[in-house]
Amino acid sequence: MAARNIPYVRLNAEDFGMANIELRFPSVFDSTITIGDKRISIDSIRGVWLRRLTRPKADQIQNAEARVFAESEMDFTLRWLIDLLSNYCLILDCETKILDGRNKFDQLAIAEKLGFHIPDTIVTNDPASAKEFVELHETAVIKSVGGYGQQVEGGFYTVYTNIVTKQIFDRFDTICLAPVCLQEYIEKAFELRVTIVGQQVFGCRIDSQVAEQTRVDWRHYDHKTPHSIYVIDERLRGQMIAMMRHYGIRLASFDLVATPDGRIIFLEMNPATQFFWIEELTGMPIADAIIDEILSEFPKQ
Repeated sequence: MAARNIPYVRLNAEDFGMANIELRFPSVFDSTITIGDKRISIDSIRGVWLRRLTRPKADQIQNAEARVFAESEMDFTLRWLIDLLSNYCLILDCETKILDGRNKFDQLAIAEKLGFHIPDTIVTNDPASAKEFVELHETAVIKSVGGYGQQVEGGFYTVYTNIVTKQIFDRFDTICLAPVCLQEYIEKAFELRVTIVGQQVFGCRIDSQVAEQTRVDWRHYDHKTPHSIYVIDERLRGQMIAMMRHYGIRLASFDLVATPDGRIIFLEMNPATQFFWIEELTGMPIADAIIDEILSEFPKQ
């Protein structure tokens, strides 16, 4: 934004309580938001990039009940403010659409309807069904249903995809406590991370098979893992854009596997995606595409 001389302001959702809000009705265009020393009128906002919406914090309030109340009021105000802005400018993307688009079960069903190849998959909390599934496949992987992760001291902890080993198989009785996702393991020639902004498609080939640590789950990558630009063919491009259109979203990435026999296998779609490392390693102008998309519609007044 700064490099293109476009005025903008960043608001961290958890710091929403530090902003000053004045919402006026029926004269909504007299409403203002003050963030730091910047006072912004509603009618001057041309677009919003909803990068990550978290619950606002009010840690300065000592009384626990009062803090919960204040945080709840701020949370409603922030989310309803974004909904209000969606009447007058583009939101990339609305929270409800992001949440719908994150449904991995629905994604697999829609992907199959759109003609994608998908892995044989079971989601279950039945140990017997899980064991039967693994025994049907030469190799199977296990992953969390919702992509579990949490912030911890010194970084972020997440649950990666793992091959089902004998040690894991022998502990399947614990599956009754929480469902898991099991899939057939897909042999890989390489993997694709395809970021789509509106109609712009940025394909990245990840040569995850060159190192043992990335062979099963490329998220173990470091900057030595080869990333390169990959040209997406029109059929695959159309399938991905059709899936995004189904959910009404404009920004997402797709994780795909290219098999040794030339097939492309759909794994998942990621609304409100992360892309900075892809841009850094390939030079593809994804951030510029996001800015262009945000500014592609003027306020509807």
